[in-house]
Amino acid sequence: MIEWQDLLFALAGAAIAVAIAAGWRDARRRRRDDVDAVGWVDWTTVQVLAVFVAAGAALLAWKG
Repeated sequence: MIEWQDLLFALAGAAIAVAIAAGWRDARRRRRDDVDAVGWVDWTTVQVLAVFVAAGAALLAWKG
């Protein structure tokens, strides 16, 4: 049976993966050739939220 602690560690890992992907996408956005070709996702906000989720999930998993 899966423990809550394992699920929280998995959530932390997934959030770290999202944060890394968002950082990569933000770097690509900053280096775009066409300045007018803006996207609709604010990757910096996605990255920060993912880091907070990862930290919270890891803290809860280690505490529990």
